[in-house]
Amino acid sequence: MRRNGLYAGMLGLVLAACAAAPDPALDLAIGMPPAPETPLAEPLLPEPVLLVDRLPEDFPHDGEARAAEEIDLIVIHTIGGPTCQNGAVYFTPANGSAVFWRDWFLDETGKSIHYVIGREGDIAQQRPELRTAGHVSFGGIVQFVNRRSIGIELVNRGDGIEAFPEAQLAATRALVAEIAARYGLGPETLVTHAALDDRMQADCGGVPLRRNLDPGPQFPLEDVRAAIRAR
Repeated sequence: MRRNGLYAGMLGLVLAACAAAPDPALDLAIGMPPAPETPLAEPLLPEPVLLVDRLPEDFPHDGEARAAEEIDLIVIHTIGGPTCQNGAVYFTPANGSAVFWRDWFLDETGKSIHYVIGREGDIAQQRPELRTAGHVSFGGIVQFVNRRSIGIELVNRGDGIEAFPEAQLAATRALVAEIAARYGLGPETLVTHAALDDRMQADCGGVPLRRNLDPGPQFPLEDVRAAIRAR
């Protein structure tokens, strides 16, 4: 009886020790399988790094200076858009990199943009954000739109058929979220060019044709807005 009581006391001490501080060696000694290892927490991923090809600081930028408080819209465009050629609707292939199209805008009169994003996720800046760019030519839906907006061109045909590569969309989400965070803008401030200009061209082969369709139904507008919300 006394020996049994001693064994019971020792077993109680062992079980108490196991409950207080699990020890794999002790588990093996009393015939218990070792507890599974706790997986290490996933390392936190850094914020995406935006690699932007910028013009030199002393570049003679055009446009008008403006205050950050004036900016309350981000407008998405595509390089390509509809034109009428020989009675048929035509969309330019819009080949080339972000830098190629940024430099193209530099040679244009009356057309300018803040950023161009290429199909491979490359980004080039034409205008500093605190200078206006002439990326929306119509002010009837939103007054003074160029004064209050940042314009982003995506290298794409703009025909509603060509998909936007994931690399391009990832760069777009990162850039838009970063801009929105700096200016305190919400998801609803991201708008399309087509939403700002509903004018029609002359009929093309008897078919009515809008001037601007970009970025078109292939562009995941709500997904990019969600990136602003997540930021």
